[in-house]
Parts: sequence; structure tokens; C-alpha cells
Amino acid sequence: MASKITVQMIADAAGYSKYVVSKTLNKQPGVKESTRNKILFVAEQLGYFNNNQEKRAVTARNDGFVLVVMPDQRYQNAKSNYWGKVFDGILSTLEQLNYGSVVISSKDHLVDKIKGDSLFGIITVGYIPTDMLLSLSNLYPVPFVMVDHEDDIIQADRIFVDNFQGMYKLTKHVQMLGHKQICFIGDNGFAPSFYDRWLGFKEALEEQGIFHSNQRNLLELDYNSNGIEQEFLHHINRWEEERNIPTALMCANDEMATKISKVVIDKGLSIPSDISVTGFDNIDYKMKNIPPLTTVQVLKEAIGQRAVSELMWRLENRFFPNERVQIACELLIRKSTAKPKK
Repeated sequence: MASKITVQMIADAAGYSKYVVSKTLNKQPGVKESTRNKILFVAEQLGYFNNNQEKRAVTARNDGFVLVVMPDQRYQNAKSNYWGKVFDGILSTLEQLNYGSVVISSKDHLVDKIKGDSLFGIITVGYIPTDMLLSLSNLYPVPFVMVDHEDDIIQADRIFVDNFQGMYKLTKHVQMLGHKQICFIGDNGFAPSFYDRWLGFKEALEEQGIFHSNQRNLLELDYNSNGIEQEFLHHINRWEEERNIPTALMCANDEMATKISKVVIDKGLSIPSDISVTGFDNIDYKMKNIPPLTTVQVLKEAIGQRAVSELMWRLENRFFPNERVQIACELLIRKSTAKPKK
């Protein structure tokens, strides 16, 4: 056994518990045959077996496998409410096509351990550092598909939600309700999707001539921080002192909108009577006293499915220019928005 490949690494890459992987590798009973096959497949691709050990022939799969690379940071990992569903869409589609998959994170030290002989494509999900992308592209000359990320150095097809149009349409809805004092709450440096949502918001305000400045219409909070609520409380207190509280708060995603809503309600303000609040992504964060969020529906599993279909297309069309695919999204109007007070 290669000393650097551990049971935990195989468990993470295969998506099973360390206990199940250990039972499989030690040929113990109690593991379903399909699960056993997946685990042995991943173990082989990671180079777990040495030349003197009996290796399982890769016969249960089509011609190869896909390497799926996930971030390993707060809000962007396989366990998150958003990215977990994208991830599930990728793996379920590969399973339906009878292709294998190996999953690593951006913090794993497995980049050069993958057996590339039967690797035919790489799908990255969310932000992956450039140095890791370069290592992958140098080691494995296979097609890349990136989900919600792009890097000028790497030749890849990219899959995005149409974040600009989604937020643009949502902002138009809020304007039609009569709101003119509107603030976008996000973290534009966190991800391209957040920045595109800000641009859609800004475009809608500029068309109506009610965009003032970044200082008045944009509030950036540190999305990686544990103190979003406290940071926002500071700003809403300042707005109260200045008697300049926006009548509508449009947040970069539902999680941020839920945290913002809690602060608004704790301040004794009502949603939507005093302040309308919107989110994005359609993630169900049910909290007491917070009305259902007006948001934008993002078909997260479909993003993962589309990433796989793009990879399959690319394998048959290697000489076509790289594509940037945008998936449309729709508004979900709920009880967190209403006409502003006169």
C-alpha cells in the first residue's frame, strides 16, 4: 500500500465513511456490491494498490472517469445547501452514464496521485486557486469544465447561472412595487456570481435614474466572517441616526438575506411593512418571525447536470472554441416584499 494514500483520503474521494471504506478494503462483509465497486474504483485511481496486489479491473464503468474538484472553504463545499446540490447533480449524472468519479478538494494533496490513464475530463466547482488549476492542466491534458468560476490562464468551458439577469429582473420587481431607496448587500470579492448580481442590480437602478453611488446603494459585508449580523447592525444603527434607512434590502443570496432579516426584526422593524428584503438562490432557511423570502430560483442540480453534458459535448468537439454557458433563472415572489410605506 502506498504510504501517502490513506483510508480517509479514499473515503473523502469516494463520498463514503471511513468505516465503510475500511470494510471494503479489508474484504469484510456488509457492504453493498455497488458501493464496494465504487470504493475500489476510487482506491485504484488514487494508486492505493501496489503492483503486487490484486487490482480490480475497471470493467463496470465506461471508458474512464471524471475528476471532480470542490473547494474546501466556508460556504463552498459538498455539504453546503447550494454547492451540495450542484455536486449531487454532477455525480448523479455521471452515475446514470455509468462513468466513474473521483472527488478531491482544493486543499487535498492528491493532485499528482490520480492515475490519469483513464481520466477523460475534469469538472471544477466554485473557486479553485490558479496554482491548483495549473497543476491539474499540466498533469492531465483533458478537457476542463468550470462551474461558477473562470480563470484566464486555463482553457475551459464555463457554466454559470445568469446572475446578472436574475438580479436585474428581481430589482425591476422591487422598483415596480414603488421602492426607490434600495441597497444591495453582498460581498463582491467573494465570487463572480455575487459581483454579477451586483451589476444586474446596478443596471436596473441606473435605467430608472435612481442609482446614486456605491456608498449609498452598496453595502459590502464579509461573507466569510462569522459576524455578518453584528456588522450589519452597525450599519442599520447608522442609517437610523441619519434617518436614511433603505426601504428595500436586496441581498446577494438567501443566507445573507436571512441573517439580515433577523437583525431587522430584532431592531423592532417589520418585514415587509417597514423594509422589504430579497435573496437569491431559493434556499429554504426557515426562521421564526421571518417571512418567506422573495428570491430567484436557481436549479442547482441542473447546473451540475449541465456541467457533465458540456464535458460530454467537448469530448466530441475538441476543436471548437471554449463556451461560456449561462443558465436562466426565475423570480419567486413571496411575502418578504411589499409596497413601501408612504
